[in-house]
Amino acid sequence: MSNLNKWTTQHIVKKGNGDGLCGAYPDWGMHPSWIAGVEGLDAYNRWVCEVVIPIVFQWIEEHKTEVYQGIPDDLKDDVGVVIASAFEIVKKLSSYTNGLKKAEEFEEARENEEVDLKTINPVWTDIAKKVREGTEKVFDEKRNVLKDTIRRADDSSSGSS
Repeated sequence: MSNLNKWTTQHIVKKGNGDGLCGAYPDWGMHPSWIAGVEGLDAYNRWVCEVVIPIVFQWIEEHKTEVYQGIPDDLKDDVGVVIASAFEIVKKLSSYTNGLKKAEEFEEARENEEVDLKTINPVWTDIAKKVREGTEKVFDEKRNVLKDTIRRADDSSSGSS
């Protein structure tokens, strides 16, 4: 796994997948969807640990006095405790409170079909669609030998796809 550790109140940024799960299971050893899922979760974990968390800890560093106030010395390097303290501060800030209000507005607009969903995360949407299409295509190509054993998340009953 990518690093989500602190030491001497400094977030440790460790890049790379030395401890990751990509390639941990041979292609022949497990169901292909299981391997893709595990590797996908690993990629997500790496993105969080290597991209998102450094942003978080830059903000924490910029607000260090306020964040660490009240944290006992023996817990100052506990990532969960430090993030919990920072989150208590963030929950009171305008960006977070405005985001809560905006989420309600968004859900209402979405329910009323007043939101153009094609404008939201278009790059991620494109990648997700292509990954899904590729998965469906390769399973469909193997249907002649796998018969009705193929299962998909959107199947409403077993044996259908």
